[in-house]
Amino acid sequence: MKCRAICILGMHRSGTSAITRSVNFLGAFLGEEDDICTYGPDNPTGFWESLELRLFNERLLYHLKTSWDTSLPLDEGWHLREDLQPFRNELIDLIKKKFSDRNLWAWKDPRTSLLFPLWKDVLKELDIELLCVYAIRNPLDVARSLKKRNGFSCDKGFCLWLNYNISMLMAILTVPTVFVSYDRLLNNWESELRRCAETLKISWPKDDASLREKMNYFIRPDLRHSASMVTDLKKMDAPGPIVELYEFLLNLSEDAKMSDLQFLTTADRLSKEFNKYARFVRHDPGKKQKLKRRLIKVLSLLTWRVGSLPGKLWGIDFLTHRLFQRTAPSCLVTAFPDYLIVNCNHWPVPTDLK
Repeated sequence: MKCRAICILGMHRSGTSAITRSVNFLGAFLGEEDDICTYGPDNPTGFWESLELRLFNERLLYHLKTSWDTSLPLDEGWHLREDLQPFRNELIDLIKKKFSDRNLWAWKDPRTSLLFPLWKDVLKELDIELLCVYAIRNPLDVARSLKKRNGFSCDKGFCLWLNYNISMLMAILTVPTVFVSYDRLLNNWESELRRCAETLKISWPKDDASLREKMNYFIRPDLRHSASMVTDLKKMDAPGPIVELYEFLLNLSEDAKMSDLQFLTTADRLSKEFNKYARFVRHDPGKKQKLKRRLIKVLSLLTWRVGSLPGKLWGIDFLTHRLFQRTAPSCLVTAFPDYLIVNCNHWPVPTDLK
């Protein structure tokens, strides 16, 4: 049987974690327990993503001189660059190491939504069948969630949502994909999960009592702090392309009949319009961005120097504290409830720095 890989795509704060765990309940392997980030203060029911794969994506974004919170699309054909061959080789090795003995596995990291072309090429090279679950959430709710977690303005949240979704739409054109509404998953998980199972070629269990028990316990509508309608998005005076794209995605999640040509035409038009305007903000990153990159280089060097030292490394408190701020890029520094993960080294962090 040919190995199958399921990618859960979606903008940050769009329900990718809930969908990933649901697909996991259907039988898809996510990885070994010690590599899975299961929970955090901003996601109490779990992230359900591989830390190793996440850090790979972080380093790849850094190499591309960008980060997860970019509003700018990557250059067309970026994944074909010769300087990315070491990353392709590393990803091949990672997949073989983590999933070679699994017939059905899945992974989730919202950054993959920006980097999907490279992943798609690698899986094709490994002769692994690729399928996707596309998480959809109202951009207004995404923006509000990002404002609460990261302090972003609604406008920045809208830009990120648009960039991620345009990037995803253009990358999945040849990949079997099921579009899932996060709101509908919370309101009626069974119908959404059955749609997923059908597209992902996963048999629904004949005795689904265990699945029902797990899902009913796991799905927590009370943890959703914002559930907006399309009318709410329009009242916020969201840009026309964002409203149009969201309505387009909702139609896809409702299994609306749409020809491949209609899908391609709409996705291509929205992508071209977005890229046309994006060129106006491709400017010098300024002093703030340059400072970020300098701090990352310093921290990277420090990690290499002291990474093998045993014990608690409190001597770098001043750097970790500064890099913990919301303005810090996430390519090398990622906050979790129990650890600070820096360049793949797990260092305990004092309580007052969490």
